[in-house]
Amino acid sequence: MLRDLILNFAILSVYLFFASPFFIRDERDPQPTWKYKLTAGAVFGLLGVMLLFFSITTTNNTPLNMRGIALMLASYFGGPIGAIAELIVVYIGRYLKEGSLNLVQMAIGFSAAFGTGYLFTRIKSYGVKWIVGSLFLLNYYYFVLWLAGQITLETVWAYIVSQACYSFLIAGFLYYLVHNHHNRNRITQVEQDMIGMLRMQPGLTFRFQPKHGTYYYNLAEGQLLKKIGLLPSMLHNKSFAETELFKDDFIDFLDQNHTKFSNDETVSYETMMAGIAVHITLQPVIQNGQLTDIIGNAIDITDLQKRKEADAASRAKSQFLAQMSHEIRTPINAIVGLNYILQQSRLDEQQRGYIDKIITAAKSLLTIVNDILDFSKIEAGKIVLEKVEFDLYEVLYNVSSMMSFKANEKGLRFHFFVHPDVPQMLVGDPFRVLQIVLNLANNAIKFTSQGQITISVNRILQRDQTSVLSFNIRDTGIGMNEEQLGSLFKEFTQADMTTTRKFGGTGLGLIISKNLAELMGGKIDVESKVGSGSSFTFKAPFTVAAIPAVAAQEISPQLTFLRVLIICDDSQMQRVLCSQLEQFQFVVSTAQSAEDALQNISRGGIYDLILLDWRLSGTDVLRLADTIHAMFTSPSQSIILISAYHEAELQMASQSAAIAKTLLHPISQSQLYNEIITLFQPHFASKRSTTDYSIQFASLQDAVVLLVEDNEINQLVARELLREVGIGVDVANNGEIAVQYAAERRYDAILMDLQMPVMDGYEATKAIRQSVAGRAEVPIIAMTADAMKGVENEVLSVGMNGYLTKPFDPIDLYSMLQRHMQRTREQETAAGAAEAAAAKAAPHLDQAAAIGRLSGNTALYRQIIGLFANKHAIGLREAREAIAAGDVKNAVLHVHTLKGVASNIGADRLADLMAKLQAALQADDHEAASALLLDGEQELQAVLLEASWIE
Repeated sequence: MLRDLILNFAILSVYLFFASPFFIRDERDPQPTWKYKLTAGAVFGLLGVMLLFFSITTTNNTPLNMRGIALMLASYFGGPIGAIAELIVVYIGRYLKEGSLNLVQMAIGFSAAFGTGYLFTRIKSYGVKWIVGSLFLLNYYYFVLWLAGQITLETVWAYIVSQACYSFLIAGFLYYLVHNHHNRNRITQVEQDMIGMLRMQPGLTFRFQPKHGTYYYNLAEGQLLKKIGLLPSMLHNKSFAETELFKDDFIDFLDQNHTKFSNDETVSYETMMAGIAVHITLQPVIQNGQLTDIIGNAIDITDLQKRKEADAASRAKSQFLAQMSHEIRTPINAIVGLNYILQQSRLDEQQRGYIDKIITAAKSLLTIVNDILDFSKIEAGKIVLEKVEFDLYEVLYNVSSMMSFKANEKGLRFHFFVHPDVPQMLVGDPFRVLQIVLNLANNAIKFTSQGQITISVNRILQRDQTSVLSFNIRDTGIGMNEEQLGSLFKEFTQADMTTTRKFGGTGLGLIISKNLAELMGGKIDVESKVGSGSSFTFKAPFTVAAIPAVAAQEISPQLTFLRVLIICDDSQMQRVLCSQLEQFQFVVSTAQSAEDALQNISRGGIYDLILLDWRLSGTDVLRLADTIHAMFTSPSQSIILISAYHEAELQMASQSAAIAKTLLHPISQSQLYNEIITLFQPHFASKRSTTDYSIQFASLQDAVVLLVEDNEINQLVARELLREVGIGVDVANNGEIAVQYAAERRYDAILMDLQMPVMDGYEATKAIRQSVAGRAEVPIIAMTADAMKGVENEVLSVGMNGYLTKPFDPIDLYSMLQRHMQRTREQETAAGAAEAAAAKAAPHLDQAAAIGRLSGNTALYRQIIGLFANKHAIGLREAREAIAAGDVKNAVLHVHTLKGVASNIGADRLADLMAKLQAALQADDHEAASALLLDGEQELQAVLLEASWIE
């Protein structure tokens, strides 16, 4: 019996092993058809017929066969249809064997088959399916047969127990077969997917193994293989020698690196493959400590190599052009400088016109050169951005000065709008900000034939000390379409070639501006529509400067408490002008309309200066100016026309006899002050016959500068420009002579060229700093035609205080000297000693002199004294607190302000003490500053006491 049990199980297992692969379904397979189910039933019906011939005889001679297992398998694969089909095949086989059938058994069998097939179909769980299905079939079929009297109860239990055990064993075996089949399919699918992905990748992935002294491919896939003209099958199981895909040097490379491969190291290599430059990465496969295969990945680097070569050529070009900076700028410096000098000499109108045209042409040439050099420096990564304090209004005023003439020539209105919330003093690179805004404004004017250009500045974000500003330049020009916008920021490109021919230009301005904006941490956006104009917006972050723009301004005593009336209905412009003028210690009043202004003057309001808005609403501004001018009682009273709209009509209006000067808004405080002092200079009692530069930079008078320069033309230019403002000049032809001169004489400043024979500027500066004279920290300012990245760091590292780039504007030179030059403390102490002795015996307030400066207006003097007592009584306390906090800059600001005010009210001794205190603070002499601060506080109290007696 045991032998028969084993034989039946073997028949079931072997049959199932070979038949199941045809019927096992994957999850992604479609639902089985009735044909599939009938086929499954028929196939396992044959298994049932076979089992009829291998019946098992029990101990009580009862025949037992396992055809019920076949029925369960048919139910599993084919459901009720499969089960019925299986049973039909079995009954056919039984009829053929025995010659007859039991109809009762058939009826019970078909009902049992249908129920089993149904359960196998409905139940989803594999284990539950087999447990429930087998128990139903066996219990239902055999117990119904027993009830029908077909078999004995003893036989029922034998059938149920034996076939239940067989069904569970077969279910376990089938479970293994199903999962094994699924796993094989998954592996096959993964392999196919991997091959597909490898085939689609742009490179080449290959696998080879070392064998018999050479290398054989067992995998090769990728688009690079197709590009070469090969198929994977052409490499499979082929040696390197047979395919000649790689050169012999690659095989030599593999042999040389065998040790690395054996140590499981990844190796890279560049070679040629069928005429294509490739970069190959090789990864060894180690099994049981032995090198079995090597996996390689090759990528086409032909385009990359070409790009590298092109980039290298571009860098070489950029570096060459950038290095040419010195040679290109030097002759332009001579042209511009010599013409500046000629401009100051006595010329007739025709000659002056020629000089103006030469300077304009030279500046135009310099602009083109600068564009090319800037673009080259950007490409070479050699642009350096400054971080200095600057006046935003000064930058915008320069934009208006440079652009308004071009706009007027084309009959365009040029309008500025600056929101009052925009900080005036910032930290950043003013030259680059000016360059970006000029480029955008120039672009707007170039492509606009009628209408207006509007430049507006707004603050879009404020976080701590950082403001993000938006500069919007909007025009009413020709506009651009989408295609033109797409190529707008490409080098040497404008809207199209027709644009270049018609409007001119290099096409570099916008790409330079875009790159500069990005270097600043900002960006440039553009909106445009054909025929409707364009709008460029430059956004960038700036640090807000702590020092007000007026901090370093020397207020002329003759202008202190100047009475000013602003006639303007633009509240934002009025607010800005009031703030600027009040910091000059002017007495400022405002009027919103012509009626208000005339009523104010008619009621006895006397004003030294009238600022009149060109666009005053509903008013004939020139007629109003004539009316006010007729009401003046003094020839020193003046009217300035100021406008945020820069237009041709404004230039015509400035010819009116009632208008003393025309100014464009926005304007920086220093420029506004210079314009006012120039206007009133002819009316000062101590009128001097000087040039505008000598007035503006009066503090440079009588200074002595050492000019270190080997070029004779540059010597002539610099010497004449320095003498223009009263500076004495010694000239050294090289650094060695400069060191000798610096040791023999104390200079207020040294202007140092960098490239010179014998000893260059760097070595000369080091030598001067190491000498006795150098320890006094005389300002040394580099003069260079090299605007390359790193120059500023180099000059500062050797001990220089700053640098000027040739060709330089005279104002830049004077401003640099004024900012860095300082008198020695010995000179300041000696100059103030005699004055201090005389001041001790004098009254604390020289009322007569102060009232004389106010044209005898005693009432105004009393008003000013009252303002002084209210606003400046705690000035030195604030200075002391700033010193204690380590804020020397703020302390200098308070002391400087008090010095100017004291001088204006006649407190000469207090003004002298403040001047010495300011010098001590700037020289970091804490001991002297402490003593002077104490003396100053005592003198301030005495002044306040004496001021309280004035009625």
